[in-house]
Amino acid sequence: MTDDKPSIDGPEYIPDPEKEKQARAVHMTVSILRLLGVVIVMLGIAISLEKLPPVPVPAGYVLILIGLFQTWVLPLWMLRRYVKVRVAEEALEKENAANE
Repeated sequence: MTDDKPSIDGPEYIPDPEKEKQARAVHMTVSILRLLGVVIVMLGIAISLEKLPPVPVPAGYVLILIGLFQTWVLPLWMLRRYVKVRVAEEALEKENAANE
């Protein structure tokens, strides 16, 4: 009789609740940043089209740029920073385990 399940050569993955909690927090933060960025872009477009009369049109263009930055650049920067910290933490944990 053969076993149809593929064999796993490495150790079984056991999730760390603290790291899962941190990852969820980062995901929620990035999602909120992107949503607020879209809202800022929409507000900038409304101002640029002179739908909000007391606000000057150049302010709308500035808001559009800020919103696009917040929607595309800032979340990527945050995620890269988070991954770098996580990789550094795991390297320290492996180093400490090897020294013990």
